[in-house]
Amino acid sequence: MKSIYALILVIIAWTFLGSVYYPKWKKTSSEATISWDVSGYYHYLPAIFIYKDLRHQNWMNEINQKYLPSPVYDQSYVHAPTGHKINKYPIGQAIMFTPFFLAGHTYAKATGQYPADGYSRPYQVAIWLGGLLVSILGLILLRLLLKAYFNDNLVGWTLLALGIGSHWMEYAAITNGMTHTWLFTLLCVLIISTIRFYQKQDWISITGIGVSVGLAVLTRPTEIVWVMIPLLWGITSLKDRFTFIRQQWQACLAPALIAVIIICIQPMYWKYVSGSWFQYSYGEQSFQWLHPNIWRGLMGVNVGWFMYTPIMLIAMAGWYRLYKSLPSLFWPTFVTAILAIYITLSWPHWETGGGLGQRNLIQAYPLFAFPLIAILSWFNKDRLRSMCWWLILALNMYYTGWWIHQAHKGGFFLPGQMKTKYFYSVAGRFHPDRENMKLLDTDELFKGSPGALAVIFTEDFEKDSFPCVVIGVDSTKAACLTGSDQFIGPFVLPVSDECSEWIRCEGDFNIQSREYNVWKLAQWSVIFYQSDQIVKSNMIRIQRLVLQDQQNVHLQFDVRVPEGSFDKCTMTLWNADSANTLLVDDLKVSCFR
Repeated sequence: MKSIYALILVIIAWTFLGSVYYPKWKKTSSEATISWDVSGYYHYLPAIFIYKDLRHQNWMNEINQKYLPSPVYDQSYVHAPTGHKINKYPIGQAIMFTPFFLAGHTYAKATGQYPADGYSRPYQVAIWLGGLLVSILGLILLRLLLKAYFNDNLVGWTLLALGIGSHWMEYAAITNGMTHTWLFTLLCVLIISTIRFYQKQDWISITGIGVSVGLAVLTRPTEIVWVMIPLLWGITSLKDRFTFIRQQWQACLAPALIAVIIICIQPMYWKYVSGSWFQYSYGEQSFQWLHPNIWRGLMGVNVGWFMYTPIMLIAMAGWYRLYKSLPSLFWPTFVTAILAIYITLSWPHWETGGGLGQRNLIQAYPLFAFPLIAILSWFNKDRLRSMCWWLILALNMYYTGWWIHQAHKGGFFLPGQMKTKYFYSVAGRFHPDRENMKLLDTDELFKGSPGALAVIFTEDFEKDSFPCVVIGVDSTKAACLTGSDQFIGPFVLPVSDECSEWIRCEGDFNIQSREYNVWKLAQWSVIFYQSDQIVKSNMIRIQRLVLQDQQNVHLQFDVRVPEGSFDKCTMTLWNADSANTLLVDDLKVSCFR
């Protein structure tokens, strides 16, 4: 495929996803463009340009009440010695946001249609549009870069594979306020500037190297590994490279000085707000350099790189071909890429931050484009191999689109909560069964028709006394879970030897007001004991299975009876410290085979 056609297709797909399919700039609260981590990176701009307050940030109280960009209020933390608030996030992304922020601010002030407060619609649109334009620029630069070494058709297929067949599409089109697609473009600038530097050593190349490295490190300090690109690019021997650096030491020193000047913006900010030149803003979170979580980071079902972006497995197969065909490109790309993977997987907290796959590797995709295009040259050898590649690419496009849909509208991607059985029961399916969501909490799910179903327990809440009971329009009673009434039960279930295989718990539920914190979703649990010691415990979260509020839904919960001995079995409903209300009625438990 001609690269210009691939470029146009990717741009159309990104624009449609971000402007029509799921326009985050139209969303509110934690679904808005400026939300969660993005709100932290962005936080500097309204503080400087609108509220003139970097130290106290009292203005955020009103912003949180009106927009709630981060429900956990984690944009900044209090510096105990001074009482000032320090932004948790590095300042580099805010610097790249600045021209787009100023455009949105100018529009808001000029029209008066929206509050010029830094978070209204013009600012959301400006940051999203800025992310899209920067992503398109990165795509264009990658095309220019690859065309310098490979034929146009291979470049086209590579652009399609990365632009639509990988999770870069999510962070280029929809969640593009995150740092990853911006850093992707910076890395393209760095590589192109490095190529020019070894040809001309002019100020354009010197500035390109210094600014791209400086901004990258100022955005994510771990991107310091990018210095390997200008050090190793095009290398044929270490002796020749040292000779070049010695002879051109002034030209080599200049980009380093530019990068250092840019990086110094961060300690200057720290000095201004805290009085100290350095602050570690991530608290107890730190890297585990000697224990990188390699298997879980690559193959884990929560955010495993290859699990959500299998096209990169194909790319990994291309390193050897790249080494054999272009060794001068192999060393800088391979060394930097491996260091990027190692650093990413040495950070043990990536699962808690959610994200669709290992998003922290997206900025390194200009490097992975080289082994990917190298392996594509193998697929391009004959028609049969080409057809295999078309099939692989089509499957990856579908798979990527499927996960993006589930992350935003389908509801089957739940970052940080994925379990192995659940992942394989839903991944890629046209119409996944919502019953499978039980596998997020339990590893047991009975599918089929139960045999010898025998009722052993019922509770309709009509006669017994419960702390919280409501009377419906039909004059029947239902129990309720609320902020003050957290438990219904435990009920002791008469599970005898006749219940040799499974028990089925059933009930009618009605969510009065939805709880959005997953850890506060109401829990329905069954526990088996032996002499007051827990033998087995199973649980599901009720709200996962109920799509709408104010609607009666009948649910069932199957538990396999343990093979070992037990002397008691209980069933309990717990509101998990939520303040929201859930109605429960007509509980029933049966044994079956």
